[in-house]
Amino acid sequence: MEENPIEEWFHNYERDVTSFLMYYSESIEVEDLVQDTFLTALKKWKTFKGESPPKTWLISIARNIANDRYRRQKIWKNILHYLSNEQQIVPDVENSIVKDFEKRQLYQAIQQLPSKYKEVIILRGILELSPEETAKVLQVKQNHVYVLYHRSLKKLKDILEKEELSNE
Repeated sequence: MEENPIEEWFHNYERDVTSFLMYYSESIEVEDLVQDTFLTALKKWKTFKGESPPKTWLISIARNIANDRYRRQKIWKNILHYLSNEQQIVPDVENSIVKDFEKRQLYQAIQQLPSKYKEVIILRGILELSPEETAKVLQVKQNHVYVLYHRSLKKLKDILEKEELSNE
């Protein structure tokens, strides 16, 4: 009998799945989505073919669960408190405030991106998946990932520059 790897995967990839879902789903139910992701993985772990890393498979499951939930509820909410939950060494107060403001601006700009651009920014830029892994998650060709990522970075830069001009 094969040994179930889900517990090890949970310890190795739970944070990545949580980060993906926080950016991707905008839902306050991220913990539920993470739990559903690993429950689904537990139920279907024998179908994992090993053609991609477990992290890629888990993020694909998380993406599908988030999409299903979104279609059912049609609700997307902001999770700005996520940005303050990262582990940090406490810097001086001024730097902390500036970094928090910049993270919030980046998060808000990412939320303004079209869905495909937002997905590729989260997967490539935040979770640092390879183009190959990103292509598997998005179910597109690897070359399309390069194009999407380039376009999404350009669009994100435009949004941030527009925000900067409006704040002056």
